[in-house]
Amino acid sequence: MRMRFILLSFLLFISCDRRELTYYEVVGVTLMADWSQAGLEGEDTYGATAVFYPQNGGAPQTVLMGNRTHAITRLPKGHYNVILFNRSFSDFGGIAFRGENAFHTFEAYAKQIENRSASEVSTTSPEKLATCVIEGFEVTDNIECSLHFTPTELTSTVKVRISIDGLNNIKDATCRLGGIHASILLHNGQRGEKMITQEFSIGNPTFHEGSFTDGTLTGEICVFGFDEEADHSMSLSANLVDGKTKIEQNFDKVSISKDTDETGAIYLHIEAKTPGRIPDVEPEKDPNSGFNADVNDWGKEENTELPL
Repeated sequence: MRMRFILLSFLLFISCDRRELTYYEVVGVTLMADWSQAGLEGEDTYGATAVFYPQNGGAPQTVLMGNRTHAITRLPKGHYNVILFNRSFSDFGGIAFRGENAFHTFEAYAKQIENRSASEVSTTSPEKLATCVIEGFEVTDNIECSLHFTPTELTSTVKVRISIDGLNNIKDATCRLGGIHASILLHNGQRGEKMITQEFSIGNPTFHEGSFTDGTLTGEICVFGFDEEADHSMSLSANLVDGKTKIEQNFDKVSISKDTDETGAIYLHIEAKTPGRIPDVEPEKDPNSGFNADVNDWGKEENTELPL
């Protein structure tokens, strides 16, 4: 019995010792990221995510970076591919992810899509997504390494300006732009084959000089992919100021060009003009406004003597 106890204790000692050895097989890896080329001003507090994929086919390891410019992790020795992107998996409102268990299938896609008649419509524009990929780096025994990332924007920015005759009759408006890619692969930026229509609000009414009726509305969206050489359908849906009329207009001609903003970032610019004038309507009266009070509702006339 005593010998059996000694043998059992020896086996437990060996088992614990082997778990300790496993710790020394992982090596420190420092992550440093320069986000100056990503076009993500004001997103410092969101952090970032790095996903490491062993080239031998093992399970990926995810590192959440509270400080998106610097982090330290530990990896077993081997060869890896890594994808770094802004924010975390759950920090996006218009983007979801799939295929993250493998390097070549990790994909971002439009999160909120509705089926409407003959098309699928995304009701929420994706946020900006920036990535950086490093392939084939090696983690070796007892030699700590550093990885330097310079993420760039994976999404594209589209700015729309619509010229409208009868702008003064519009209360609010929504634009729908067809021919938008529904997804994109993170490792190489390849766009998915599925196409959708992106719905977004347009506003910022600006009247033409000298006019009180005609002007422009503008809007801006992010998309996973947009081919400026292809034909794109575009339509406008607007509620008018009378509070009851709704109009729909389809654009026969859409002008698409590339431009740069004040920071030098490239974006796609779309110009269009409504094919017909927005009908004139009487503005809705505000029932709570004192200026529209009805004299008939004032009650019976009374004479009151005012003290002097």
